[in-house]
Amino acid sequence: MSAYELVDELPSGAARAAAWAAYALTTYADKLLAADGRSDVVAEAYARAAACLDAARGVGEVPDALPHWRTPVRTREQLVGMRDALDALRTYLAYELKNAAPPELARVDAQLARVDQLWIERPPPEIRGALGSALAVGLDEAYALGRRLMTV
Repeated sequence: MSAYELVDELPSGAARAAAWAAYALTTYADKLLAADGRSDVVAEAYARAAACLDAARGVGEVPDALPHWRTPVRTREQLVGMRDALDALRTYLAYELKNAAPPELARVDAQLARVDQLWIERPPPEIRGALGSALAVGLDEAYALGRRLMTV
């Protein structure tokens, strides 16, 4: 069973939190792959997702965070993939919370608002760096929130 299916099949608890982590990592990797192609971060996200699926089955550990880039400035394509992933994770969490604008998502929404303020068609490196930072923080917030929500 894939991460996309497993997270919806399990009851709340540690296994579902691990399945959420696999879901988030797979979503992140899939969106980056679609926007930018293969990279070290994509490969690492898929590897961590596989480890999370094992953890959902009771074997192994769940990583504390999504993989991070080694450099501070992202390409436009990488930013698009990160943004698409954050939008997808936020949508899932809002649905899980049964509220379009739940207060639990305020920190994620703040990062999305920052991204919306900075987003332009051809951002220079300085803005791409700020966009990448805001997206990374938002993705980390969504990942952590999902893990907490799936255990209750």
